Amino acid sequence: MMIGSENIATSAEKILQAATELFAMNNFNAVSIKQIASASGCNSALISYYFGGKKNLYQEVLNAQAVVFFKLIDEIRQMDMPPLSKLRHYVDALSKIQETNPESIPLICRELLSPQPLFEKFVKNKLYILHQFMTELVTDAIACGELHTEIKPTHVAFTLESTIIFYFLTQNQIQELGNYAPGEEGVYLTQVLNTYLASLSK
Repeated sequence: MMIGSENIATSAEKILQAATELFAMNNFNAVSIKQIASASGCNSALISYYFGGKKNLYQEVLNAQAVVFFKLIDEIRQMDMPPLSKLRHYVDALSKIQETNPESIPLICRELLSPQPLFEKFVKNKLYILHQFMTELVTDAIACGELHTEIKPTHVAFTLESTIIFYFLTQNQIQELGNYAPGEEGVYLTQVLNTYLASLSK
């Protein structure tokens, strides 16, 4: 008996979603095929059938999360606004991604902080695109006179990325210690960004 295409898509999507949630909470080695099968409501054989095993499934999870950020980058590049406005829009959009897709940023942060040897190529080939985009915005801001000319764009990009990663890794603590209402802790990130950029602005 052949499985209908609708059922195939549904099963694959359930597996991918369950794997995404589990990998966001734990590293690659701490998540088992059995756990993914249980969380998705699908048997282990279907995971092998659709994805060829845990390694390929994790790669698919990372690729799916990367697409979210690449789409955002493409959208911002098309916007008609000054570079620093694009940068602020990018940071605001990251906060919204965290609200709607809470698994995305933890997965990306984990691969940046402690990449799995099996996925070093992913970090170099895809996550580096995020750094290149940030560096590009800073370079453009210098070129149009928004920032001082003596600063190094890649250094500024690394500082901004470190701030953003720290924010998302400690978001719950920031909300509690800063007495922010749920959803308002993004104010902290915006203020930090503006303070740092002000120190570099002409």
